[in-house]
Amino acid sequence: MRPGRAVVLCLIAVVLVQAGFFAGAPPDSSGNRFVLRGARIPSVTSGTRTVAVPDEKPNAPGLIVQDLSPVLRTGWEALSFQPSGLTPPDVQVAVGPAHVVEAVNVALGVYSKEGVQLVTSALSTVFATGSDFLSDPRIQYDGLSGRWFVAAGDFTTGQVLVAASMSSDPTIGWSIYRVPSSATSECLDQPILGVGTLNVIVSVNAYSDCFSSTYTFYGAQFWVINKTDLVNGVLSPSVWPSPRYAADFSIHPVRMEGRSLIQNMVATLWDASTDTSSALQLFEVSGSPPGAVVVSETDRAIASAALPPPSTQLGTVYTLDTADFRISDAVWSRGLLWLGFNEVCPGLPSTACIRLIEVETTARTIRQDFRVSSTLRHYFYPALALDGAGNLAVLAGYASGSEYPGLVATGRLTGDPIGVLQPPVVVKAGLGVDQSWCDTNTSQCRYGDYFGSSNDPSDPTLVWFAGEFGRGSALGWGTYISAVRMKAMLTLNYSVDSGLPPAIGPMLHFVRNGTPDSVAIGAEPVTFLADPGTAWRIDSSFTTPSREARYVSRASDAPNLAGVANRSASTSFVYQVQYPLAIDVGTGGSVAYATNSTTHTVAAGTKDVVYVFAGRTVNLTAIPTSVFWAFTGWTGDLAGGAASNAIAVDQPRSIVARFALNWALITAISTVIVIPAVTATVFLVRRKRRARPPPFPPIQQSPPVPPSSPPEGPPPLT
Repeated sequence: MRPGRAVVLCLIAVVLVQAGFFAGAPPDSSGNRFVLRGARIPSVTSGTRTVAVPDEKPNAPGLIVQDLSPVLRTGWEALSFQPSGLTPPDVQVAVGPAHVVEAVNVALGVYSKEGVQLVTSALSTVFATGSDFLSDPRIQYDGLSGRWFVAAGDFTTGQVLVAASMSSDPTIGWSIYRVPSSATSECLDQPILGVGTLNVIVSVNAYSDCFSSTYTFYGAQFWVINKTDLVNGVLSPSVWPSPRYAADFSIHPVRMEGRSLIQNMVATLWDASTDTSSALQLFEVSGSPPGAVVVSETDRAIASAALPPPSTQLGTVYTLDTADFRISDAVWSRGLLWLGFNEVCPGLPSTACIRLIEVETTARTIRQDFRVSSTLRHYFYPALALDGAGNLAVLAGYASGSEYPGLVATGRLTGDPIGVLQPPVVVKAGLGVDQSWCDTNTSQCRYGDYFGSSNDPSDPTLVWFAGEFGRGSALGWGTYISAVRMKAMLTLNYSVDSGLPPAIGPMLHFVRNGTPDSVAIGAEPVTFLADPGTAWRIDSSFTTPSREARYVSRASDAPNLAGVANRSASTSFVYQVQYPLAIDVGTGGSVAYATNSTTHTVAAGTKDVVYVFAGRTVNLTAIPTSVFWAFTGWTGDLAGGAASNAIAVDQPRSIVARFALNWALITAISTVIVIPAVTATVFLVRRKRRARPPPFPPIQQSPPVPPSSPPEGPPPLT
């Protein structure tokens, strides 16, 4: 909120809270941001680049967009402005195992992941603060503890409210705490929440007063709270209050995804004389109360960031306030930290654009620093999320003189080149102008101050966003919740070295939505989405269905025919045409041929098909199996009787090599071998006959004499 205007907003908020105005989609309240006139730092610059987001021609000639990343999943219109309500919403979102929770000024909405609204509560009900003026909510789900954490400013008591859920179900109940523990007369503006492994940190900008047009800026401050105490419902959790950082503004605790004993914070350091920043402040918090807490700071030079201009919007002269260049969102995972903020991008006219910076936190070095801009459109209020593979997804608001305020998503994979983002995808198109709260003197309307993002603890491929969109002057602002997935965008096409490409090209083999898939790429560029981290490949050769031609990739393209989808790729391949040469060899011989730097032999009685680069000549040699066979000639697309011949293959070709028995040789051999053999046989027969002895007459023999018969009767007596 911004001091000065808070008096009127507070009175409106009190009336609405007491009237029970939060049935269904609740109203909202917020003050206005304060533009710092703070400390001056030495002017330093560093290199940066501008990424011109290709929203001017999303379907450029020659590009067929079959799929787009980020891929939009479940989405729905959520909490929205009500008549006589407050503005802006200051949208936040957090996602747990089974719930999606949105926070706006001054309400909390709980949804199922299918978008079914379960509970809507006023923040005053969650924190049990009665008629106190609350604003600037923040919410996170902590997967390590399985709890939800909510923070908001209580501008009546000059404190920051911190709530921890009693379970992983955000509808059951909350434990409530305040920092500092006693009420103050100060204005602790725009509290920012960061949940780490050991601690919960809330930071503020401290002013002397919230409800006066005159005030003093005291500096930035934060409190480090023992997370275990909050989770366990300890009545007086251990808290370490930081000193006031008089020269700093809006120190932003980072949303920590994963375990780390170090908790990070970031800030842009302001130069009061020029309203610019040329330094990024990196804070590290170690230790946990009641033990020692150590805070260290490192500043890194960045290219100068300046205040963004207000955004135009379709249908009205009223512009949208795009705030300043304080950090809008920051997220850390596995040693890498991404942050984003609004700034001006030069041009005629200049536009509001987004600055994205990636930091390697171990070395405290800047890895990437680039702008997301358009000459035709304003971008503002980035919300950042990292999926389970470390891929970055970004939500941003947009508007222009030809567009109502809406939401777009973009992002990049871990292996993408420096400064490369995917084309923006419209998440929610604006339905009308936003004039929820406008200053008639400046023709400028409040919008923001930030949008929300969250990873999904149940699905590492999914991230969630919540942002603001225009619904028309009579309806005021609306909010939209959406889940998105990051994919590797493989934009592929091919050509052939001669002639027209065939109807069906080479196949891309990849993983889409967890399932292996194969699709043909064509002559025009087409984008396919692959699951990050999965392998993909393209056929190095392919044959037409009728087999009238084969296409082989060039050797120079071989390294690009396969990869891992940790980055997007845009590649064109050239295939060389080969035509088939069918060689049919009859019985009695073989054919040796040489082509494509190889030699081969087609055996007798077989048929072979060889694919030959278009226009190449194939040398052929017909070889009879033995001397008893003779080559009789070529037929088909090759004629002639020469055993050695050649054929130019400029289209499908077919030849036949014919062989026959060599009867002349067989006859000659018969004449030489058979007649002497017959003569020798006759001679041997005759010689055998001469050497045989004459026959003798038969010998006469008498018949045998039969034995004499013994006398009958007994033998004679002796």
